[in-house]
Amino acid sequence: MLEQQAVSEAASPGAAPLFLCLHGHFYQPPREDPFTGAIPAEAEAAPFANFNEKITAECYRPNAEAGNFELISYDLGPTLASWLANHHPTVHQTIIEADRQHRARYGSGNALAHPYHHVILPLANSRDKYTQIVWGLEDFRQRYGREAAGMWLPETAVDMETLDLLARCGITFTVLAPWQAATPVDVTEPYLVRLPGGRSITVFFYHSSLSGAVSFDGNVTVNADQFASTIVPAHLVPEKQQQHEPQLILIATDGELYGHHWIWRDKFLTRLVRYSAEAAGFQLCTLERYLHLYPPRREVTLRTPTSWSCFHGVDRWASGCACTEGRSDWKGALRQALNRLAARGDQLFERSTAEVLHDPWAARNGYLALRNGWRSLENFWEEVARPQGLMGKAALAEKRRRVLLLLEAEYYLLCSFTSCAFFFEDLDRIEPRNALAFARRAISLFWQALGVDLQSDFLRDLRAARSWRRPVSGADLYLRLPPVRADLLPPLPAPHELAADSEGEDVA
Repeated sequence: MLEQQAVSEAASPGAAPLFLCLHGHFYQPPREDPFTGAIPAEAEAAPFANFNEKITAECYRPNAEAGNFELISYDLGPTLASWLANHHPTVHQTIIEADRQHRARYGSGNALAHPYHHVILPLANSRDKYTQIVWGLEDFRQRYGREAAGMWLPETAVDMETLDLLARCGITFTVLAPWQAATPVDVTEPYLVRLPGGRSITVFFYHSSLSGAVSFDGNVTVNADQFASTIVPAHLVPEKQQQHEPQLILIATDGELYGHHWIWRDKFLTRLVRYSAEAAGFQLCTLERYLHLYPPRREVTLRTPTSWSCFHGVDRWASGCACTEGRSDWKGALRQALNRLAARGDQLFERSTAEVLHDPWAARNGYLALRNGWRSLENFWEEVARPQGLMGKAALAEKRRRVLLLLEAEYYLLCSFTSCAFFFEDLDRIEPRNALAFARRAISLFWQALGVDLQSDFLRDLRAARSWRRPVSGADLYLRLPPVRADLLPPLPAPHELAADSEGEDVA
């Protein structure tokens, strides 16, 4: 019944069915100090305490109160969703409720899931990719009360293994940039990508010129009526109109565009989705709904690894590239330091928990539900723990305490790869410092659980990551993080071990 209603709404007799979908990728990185749980004051966000508060006031709240989330396609990054739920629960609930209202009307949701941390999945190993995906799906399930059909990939960064893991986890579609296709595509329709084992996934390609104009040209979004009646129709495929074939114009942008990046653009969005689009002959349609109406007719192969914001594949977050100004070799050095730390930590985790856990990595996959209070500790141990025979209660409690510390360490290792640490032009910014703070929290937890020092080698590795604007290294930034109790971290190496090996480097 709902599907019949959707079809009748989608096309009037004699008219080419034209659809418009606005997708907003709503995300903020975790900003909390991992030792205190509080976001440090961010002077640039004044008069607000931090950027989360500023963007909530300028974007999340006004769009939620206007009902815009009910009429667009969107994803809400889990780290942002968690912060909103804790600090602005009414805004959070309004955004979540929008998906329920869309389902009630159309029989399909308009929210997409998102990997738990905003990491570049093609640069992660298979095990970490899977954990990020299943954590994102668990977060979605808990918030929305349903299984996700689509998943937005951070930076739309993709490789074939990532797509196959999505399909294995039940995801049916995602969104990519048109240049991520290996051959030219018609962006007004979805495509099927074939995967191993007879699996497949649908890909929607967003309209790059329209999405780019909306994102970066403020003049385009001044007048919603003109945008819908003049600018959007110019990008339709005339041959499809003549043959009355359906066309979907998908405009995908960062959600923060609407009110934060561009002031008053929440008003533009409200006018567009409440009046202008339909007045110009477009039916508003979200991705899951469109897929039910018009499944893909064609197949496509992809260029991988690729992303939407780097024309060099994923080099922007790996080794550095010309997408950012200045010298970018610090990115490769920072990633190598984090990779080496994670490899050491993973070995310790696997070896040190094997006596207690059936499968340490399956336990990590299930840990988010425990961490976020979605399951009890007793239930968690029943699922993941090995029988411990006649072990005394005190000894068992101590072993399990260590396991929980190590699981939390793994959480922060994963968090340290958040993509914004590598996105911008220089090492000496808040984003890389936050990644180092998460890494330091993981180091602290390994130290508390096992008494193993991962800090010294990490600091030595960080010396190779250097700012091109200021004479500082990654090691300097690490040593300047807010102080914590001395017993929470291994002793620092002797100063001569961290001495600069190049003239002019400033070592704290």
